[in-house]
Amino acid sequence: MTLNKNDLLNLQREKDRISFIAQVAVHQYGGSDAFPLYLKAISEALDSEPPPFDTEGYSSTYRNSALDPRWLATSILTNAEMEGDGARRLWSLATFAPDGEERDLVKQHAVDESRHALYYLALLDLAFPDAIEPGFRQELRQLSPGFSMHKELYPIEGSPYARPPTIDDYLQMNIAEIRTTIHHMMQRSAIRAHCPEENLPQALKVLDQLLDDELAHVGYTAMLIDRVAARTPGNRVGALFRKRFRDFNLITTQELGDNAFGCSLECCAKREWCRAGPSASPFSYSDAPLPDLSPGLSVGTSQGSASH
Repeated sequence: MTLNKNDLLNLQREKDRISFIAQVAVHQYGGSDAFPLYLKAISEALDSEPPPFDTEGYSSTYRNSALDPRWLATSILTNAEMEGDGARRLWSLATFAPDGEERDLVKQHAVDESRHALYYLALLDLAFPDAIEPGFRQELRQLSPGFSMHKELYPIEGSPYARPPTIDDYLQMNIAEIRTTIHHMMQRSAIRAHCPEENLPQALKVLDQLLDDELAHVGYTAMLIDRVAARTPGNRVGALFRKRFRDFNLITTQELGDNAFGCSLECCAKREWCRAGPSASPFSYSDAPLPDLSPGLSVGTSQGSASH
């Protein structure tokens, strides 16, 4: 049986969601038998480093915060900001991807996040009509860099991500996209509680597209991780996955102390390494492999596309 997003939307438990999100993403992107090395690696990482964002307490804290409409509106606006920032980082990475398929996948991810910045602004309008002054609302559109697949790639000036992507990037992206999916699920319920009834159908359409894209991002990074794991001796990719979960767990715990869910630009400004990529991170793991994906590898016909 192949899992899909409806299975995720109908999930009753709030604990152990990460494993289920990974399975749904793999099933939708590659099929029920796809990416076994990835699924094994993430299962071992979750056993070794159980994340705080995969607990009932994390969801309860979010729900309590989201009762305040001003908090939720600010959270949605922060999401728009971070999606636009993420799009720019991915655009630079895609520019230097050595393989055409990999380049297209990362570019599509950048285009998706560029569009997501506008989606979150739309959700803000739908859930909290007239909350933003028209002049400021027009300025907020600049949060999206306006990327599209027909535009030529180029490195963002000054970006530390103007370099070829590595397996470390894909592991961190995979974890981040899973955590974003969890945030999406919590946000979905919160927006329902605040959104005017007449705006709810449109808001749910936007939320559905966001969920589709997040699952595609988890799926394509799972595919790339699985490929590298297949040609890397031992369990070195699995070891790095465990290390990155430990890093995300530390950051998440610190964020919760500030009542924050998901990183923000202000949050990252406190950590010089946060925007500089794995090479500048104090969490860098020198014994782990950081191979670029080899040119010539292609997606099998049974696998789907990250483009939606």
